[in-house]
Amino acid sequence: MKIHTQIIFLFVGIFMTTGVLAQGTFSGALQANGNYFQRDTTIGAANTPQYDNLKTGGEAWLNLNYGISGYDFTLRFDMYQNSNLPNPLDAFSGQGIGFWQIKKKVEKLGITAGHYYDQIGSGIIFRAYEERPLGIDNALLGLRLSYDLAEDWQLKVFSGKQKNAFGSQGRISGLYAPLVNGLSLDGFKMINEKVSIAPGIGMVNRSLSDDLIRSISSDIELNNFGDYFFVPKYNVFALTAYNTLTAGDFSFYIEGSYKTSEAIISPRNIVVDTTGQVLEEYALTEPPSITGDQVAGNYLVTYNNKPGTNIYASMGYSRKGFGITLQAKRTQNFPLRVNPTQATIRGVMNFLPPMARQNTKRLTTRYNAATQDLGEIGLQADVLFKINKKVSGQLNFANITDLDGNLLYREIHLLSKYKKRPWEVTTGLQFQQYNQEVFEVKPNVPLVNAIVPYTEIVYKIDRKKSIRTELQYLHTEEDYGKWAYGLIEFSIAPKWSFSIEDMVTLNPKKYYEKSNINVSKTSKPVNFYTLFVSYTEKSNKFSLAYVRQPDGINCTGGVCRYEPAFSGVRLAVKSSF
Repeated sequence: MKIHTQIIFLFVGIFMTTGVLAQGTFSGALQANGNYFQRDTTIGAANTPQYDNLKTGGEAWLNLNYGISGYDFTLRFDMYQNSNLPNPLDAFSGQGIGFWQIKKKVEKLGITAGHYYDQIGSGIIFRAYEERPLGIDNALLGLRLSYDLAEDWQLKVFSGKQKNAFGSQGRISGLYAPLVNGLSLDGFKMINEKVSIAPGIGMVNRSLSDDLIRSISSDIELNNFGDYFFVPKYNVFALTAYNTLTAGDFSFYIEGSYKTSEAIISPRNIVVDTTGQVLEEYALTEPPSITGDQVAGNYLVTYNNKPGTNIYASMGYSRKGFGITLQAKRTQNFPLRVNPTQATIRGVMNFLPPMARQNTKRLTTRYNAATQDLGEIGLQADVLFKINKKVSGQLNFANITDLDGNLLYREIHLLSKYKKRPWEVTTGLQFQQYNQEVFEVKPNVPLVNAIVPYTEIVYKIDRKKSIRTELQYLHTEEDYGKWAYGLIEFSIAPKWSFSIEDMVTLNPKKYYEKSNINVSKTSKPVNFYTLFVSYTEKSNKFSLAYVRQPDGINCTGGVCRYEPAFSGVRLAVKSSF
C-alpha cells in the first residue's frame, strides 16, 4: 500500500473514530490553473512538448483543514498535468498527496508531525516555504516540537527531509536523501513602556547521504586541481543570532550567520598546463586570456570548499506622514542546499533577503536582481511620505555589487500618488542598471541601462464601476531595446473585471536578433497582448485570458527563474470554503 493511501486512511480513521466530525471546524481552498498552448514561432513560443504535441497543461491544489478538540489536521491534494511549472521547457505530470500535517498543543508542548513550513530568524540559515509561481515547495517532512519555556520564550527543534516535489514523472512528494535538523530559541522582553527586544538564536545541520558524498568526490577528483582538491564533508552546520530592538518610532533588526565549510558549486573556470598547474582562473562569462600550446585545456572547477558568512541589518523609523527603512546585507559563500550537486531554485534550505524593491508594474519588473548567494553587498533605502490627504509618495534606492565592488544592480525609483474622488493617479519614474552577465549568465553583453516612466489612473464612475488605465515606457539601448505598454480595465464590483493590455517592442530587429528568431519582417513591431476577464461569486473566482507574453526572468522576493515566451489561453479558478 502506498504511503499516500495510508495517510488518507489515517485521516479518515481519526475522523470516524472520534464520532464528532460535525462538531469540529472544517475549511478548505482550491486553486486550479489550466493552459492551452498555441505555437507561435515569431515570439519563440515553440519547441517544448506543450507547443509541439501536448497543447494543454495545468495544475491544481486542494487544501483541506479540520480542527477538533485541540487537534489540527491538514491535507493537500496536488495535481500536475503536462505542467510547465516545474520546468518551463518540459512537461511534468503527477498527482497525489502533496502535503499532510497533524498538530496538537499539549499544555506547553507543541507537536507537529508530517509536512511543515517554518523559518529561523529572517530565513538566512533555514526557511521551508512554498512559492507556487516559481514552482517551489521546500516543505520538510518529519517532526517539529516547540516548548514554551516562559510566557515570551519558546524553544523549537525539528528534524526531517526536504520534499523533492518533482523528482520524477508521477512523483509529487518524493524526498531528498539528506537529513535536516535544527533548533531555535526566540524571546521577547519589554525594557520599559517604549523599548523592547526580541532576541533569538538558531542552528541547522544537514547530513549528506553516502551516494551524494561519492558523487561529489568523483566530480572533485575529475575536475579539481592543486589547491582546489579537497575531501567533502558529510555535515554542514549553520549558526545564526538575531535581535529586534524597538524604541518608540524606531526599530532595528540585525542578524549574523555563519556556515561551516562544505562543497559548494563554483561558477568559475580554470586553465591548467600539462602538469596540472593552475595558470588562470576566470568567471564563466569571461574568456580566458591565456592560450597556446602550454594550455592542456579548460576545466570547470565544480566545487570550492569554503565557509560562509552573512550579515543583514534593517532599521526603520515611522511616524504620521513619514517613514524610512534602511537595509544592508553582505553575503559570502552562503548557498545552503539539501543537494549540493544542484544549483537550481529547488532544494534550497534557506532564504536570503533581497536588496531590491519588489516592483509590480509590467515594465518595471523586466529586470530583476536575483540574490547572489556566493557573494554580494547590498544597500537599500525606502522613504514613504504623505504631504496631505490627497498627495503621497515613495522614494527607493538600491545598490548591489559583488565582493570586488563590481556593479550588479542599481535602481532609483520615485513615485507619487494623488487621490481625490473620483480620481486616483499614480505616476512613477524608475532608473535601472542591470548586469546581464551575472544575472542571466550571458557572456560579453553590456550593462543594461533602463529608464521607465509610467502612470496609472483610476476613475470611479460610481460605487461599483471603475476604469483603470496604465501607460508605461521602457527606454534602453541594450538587450531587446525599447518597449511600450498599455492597459485599460473596466470593473464592476464585486463580480466582474475586464481588461485588455499590450506590450510592444519598439526595436523589432534587435528583438528578433537577440531571440534567435528567423523571420523576414524584422521592421514590424512585435505585440504581446492579453485579453482578460474575471468573475467573482462570493468565495469563488474564475478568470480567463488570452495571453501573448515575451520571455523573461520571473522573480519573487529575490528568488528568480527564467521563463520562456508564452502564447495561448490561461484559465484560473480559486475557491475557499
